[in-house]
Amino acid sequence: MNYYELKYLKQFIKSKIVGKKIILANTRYKNLIEFFIEGEDEDHHKLVFSTSPGNMALFLDYFSNPKKRNTISFFEEIYGLHIKNVELAETDRIFIITLENEYELVFKIFSNNGNVLLLKEGDLISSFKGSELEEIDVPEEKEIDLFKTLNQHGSAKQKLTTLNPLIPRNNLPEIIAEHKVDNMSDEEIKAFIRKLTKEVDTNPSWRLLENGNTALFNEQILPLKTEKHFETVNDLVAFRYKNYSHNQRLRQQKGELTKQIKRQLKRISSGLRNLEKADKGLERAEKYEKFGHLLMANGHLMPNDPTKIIVNDLYNEGAEIEIPLVEKLSVIENAERYYSKSRNSIRSYEEALERIPSLEKKKVQLEELRDEIEKINKLFILNDWKKENSEILKELGIGDQEGKEESLPFHILEVDTYPVWIGKNAKSNDKLVQMAHKEDIWLHARKVSGSHALIRMGNDKGMPPNNVILEVASYAAFNSKAKGAEVVPVIVTKKKYVRKPKGAPAGAVLVDKEEVEFVTPKKPN
Repeated sequence: MNYYELKYLKQFIKSKIVGKKIILANTRYKNLIEFFIEGEDEDHHKLVFSTSPGNMALFLDYFSNPKKRNTISFFEEIYGLHIKNVELAETDRIFIITLENEYELVFKIFSNNGNVLLLKEGDLISSFKGSELEEIDVPEEKEIDLFKTLNQHGSAKQKLTTLNPLIPRNNLPEIIAEHKVDNMSDEEIKAFIRKLTKEVDTNPSWRLLENGNTALFNEQILPLKTEKHFETVNDLVAFRYKNYSHNQRLRQQKGELTKQIKRQLKRISSGLRNLEKADKGLERAEKYEKFGHLLMANGHLMPNDPTKIIVNDLYNEGAEIEIPLVEKLSVIENAERYYSKSRNSIRSYEEALERIPSLEKKKVQLEELRDEIEKINKLFILNDWKKENSEILKELGIGDQEGKEESLPFHILEVDTYPVWIGKNAKSNDKLVQMAHKEDIWLHARKVSGSHALIRMGNDKGMPPNNVILEVASYAAFNSKAKGAEVVPVIVTKKKYVRKPKGAPAGAVLVDKEEVEFVTPKKPN
């Protein structure tokens, strides 16, 4: 709650409860206390105070018969005493109810330190929260000189809030954008904050905006669409408090969907950039094939340096060429490795030509979904939207599953926006294979026991960039019995080519189709 809400709320509450008496104060839930107030002729009220961080609220609600079961009572000293006055500190969120016999209820409406204190003749007696009482708990009003201090090096928002720390802040980003405050001089900002203060001080508006936020500024200051006007500030505060959980769920679900879409868009954009360079794959394929032929022609040689060999270049008469080797592999085995790399490069080029149109289409779909989500401001509308788009969301790999990955029974990390799963043990490996999508990339150190690794593809039928494959392959090598070797062959294949035979022990699988990458083991970050 902001100071100006409390300023107008004080007038409303004062008009309703002065002269009446408090008959009970109790709590049903953590961070919530309710004061039951009775007047003559059944003119009763319930004062509700929530100290919950993120949902701080003070308002009058409909009176109901107080429940005494499963509740804790507070401030019994003031039961039956009449309320004499309601006050608000001039420059702080300190709300005070004065009662007979020199009692005061002091409401500290501070975002992370909300509380109610009972004072008698200025001495602290008890509080709603905290059993060890100290006089320092009693809040003191701050001294604020409005419009005197300007943070010259701060942002537009920082400049406005240093000039008037009491100004409502939840709408400031929209106000700054609408009035182009970022382009104002310091003198213009000073004049503008005076205008804002005057408007909220003398001409407030109790509005629920279409974006779900509430506002005290009128349409001239904040020209955002209004969904509902409230008759009083009390109605606004009560509505916001009661709808907080709804708005939290809406923000949470929208945030999760948007996060997944942005992750997919980032991945696709990166993929398209890589695919645009696909023609270089043909150059690499030619080079790798040439290395393979030259090594095959010189398979009888024993290089002095196990990391490279220098041979006559049969394709460039009279010249010599240096070919890098993988140590511990023979010349012939290195030739086979280069042939494999050449085939992979050609296949990547061909797949690139096929994938570019589908990725561009997918990018447009994701951008449209993202824009639609941003406009949704009701939870039931979001739920309807998810049902209407369930097929395309499933096809694009967007949904609840990724939001639940933190509880999965294997290690979870991310490589260049690609979610990666790594098994913890044999049972974990089985679960990983069981939960994987058929288009996910499965990796495992070849011919040794170790953890299964998986690159999540979100129903993408293509392959991730080669640097992602090599990075995850190095993790699979590290999480295997071969982790001490300098170079480890790692199987790379789609999950659809991996199957678990009936009756096989935990972690055991058969692979019907595979490629092999040679990598150095690397511990995952």
